[in-house]
Amino acid sequence: MGLNPNFVALLRNACAMLFGLVIAPVDANSSPAPQRIVSLAPHATELLFSAGLGSRVVGVSEACDFPEAVKTLPKVSSYRGTNVEAVLALKPDLVVTWPSGNKADDVAALERLGLRFYKSEIDSLEGIAKTQREFAGWAKDEGAIERAGRIEREVNALREKFASRPVVRVFYQLGDGRLFTLSNKHLIGEALATCGAKNIFGALSIPAPEVSREAVIAARPDAILLASESARAAVTSQWRTTALASTPIVIVNGGRLHRPTLRTIDAARELCESIERVRTKQAP
Repeated sequence: MGLNPNFVALLRNACAMLFGLVIAPVDANSSPAPQRIVSLAPHATELLFSAGLGSRVVGVSEACDFPEAVKTLPKVSSYRGTNVEAVLALKPDLVVTWPSGNKADDVAALERLGLRFYKSEIDSLEGIAKTQREFAGWAKDEGAIERAGRIEREVNALREKFASRPVVRVFYQLGDGRLFTLSNKHLIGEALATCGAKNIFGALSIPAPEVSREAVIAARPDAILLASESARAAVTSQWRTTALASTPIVIVNGGRLHRPTLRTIDAARELCESIERVRTKQAP
């Protein structure tokens, strides 16, 4: 949401005088632990709560829907953009942004006001543990720090378990209608590799490409992984008259796999179990 440049300048001066805030990356060890946090990233909001910082979160985006407690917090951002004035009204000492999910102009406007930022972009399973550990450091929550270590151990255990298993070639389909998938630029690529699966469109250069029906058929995947239970009937019909008619369609928990949080690790374990059933020709 655009702001008048003169208004931005006035707000910047006001912030400097009232809060003494500076633009700087946040370091859990050297920066003061934040007390009033606005999170514009759904995954970061969930991790803030799991790290013991839920009581310090004072504002979130409309996309933040977990845990239940976030539903009563002020909403300062949506797919339309971020309400800069609403963010300032909450007097945050930290704003958590999502570079690939927030509008760059809105973030730039907040930066010009001198607010303190933490930029969260998690693209690996290890990144979930790293972020959880850093947030837990601000909360001084030893239990949350230990959970970060448990994540790392669980991911390593999954890798070891499936490293020598036969590779299963999969097409990851986001829903019915137009054929959108996720490449290895997305976290899902690592999750599939952890399970000993090969993403047939993993090498594509953008995270969520659209592919052709012909390209999917030509790739002859061993399974179609579908990220939406509600689309099962439509997707089954979509492939029924093709060479993939007998290819198993496996429903996976897209909601948890696509948003990098502690719940992603449970979803990754379930993903590995589903792929193993395809590998051993059991019913998905």
